[in-house]
Amino acid sequence: MANIYDTINDLEKEIREQDVYKGLLEAMQAVANDEEANKLYNDFRGLQGEIQMKVQMGQEMSEDEIKKAQQLQKDMEANDIISQLLDKEKELNQLIEDINVAVTRPIREVYQAANETKEN
Repeated sequence: MANIYDTINDLEKEIREQDVYKGLLEAMQAVANDEEANKLYNDFRGLQGEIQMKVQMGQEMSEDEIKKAQQLQKDMEANDIISQLLDKEKELNQLIEDINVAVTRPIREVYQAANETKEN
């Protein structure tokens, strides 16, 4: 029987070989190489961190923060380089979601079987 950690390491290698992963790397490099896109990306990451901190502290965003976030979103969507990055992120996230569904299937089946037993 294969060691599950060997399988995980193999999966990591396989992900790195996927076109979708390579596309994300290229898109990220394009962002890093473009001053405007890089600034937008870094501003977004900073704002994302601020929002997460507020959520964790149970605070709400101010109207100014909401407007800032909405404007930043519009600016990002208008930037072709950022748009390409977001598209590549979505593609990779879909792959990861597919992997997650497969990996967690045995666990879901355990609980599904337990629920079916209760119902009978």
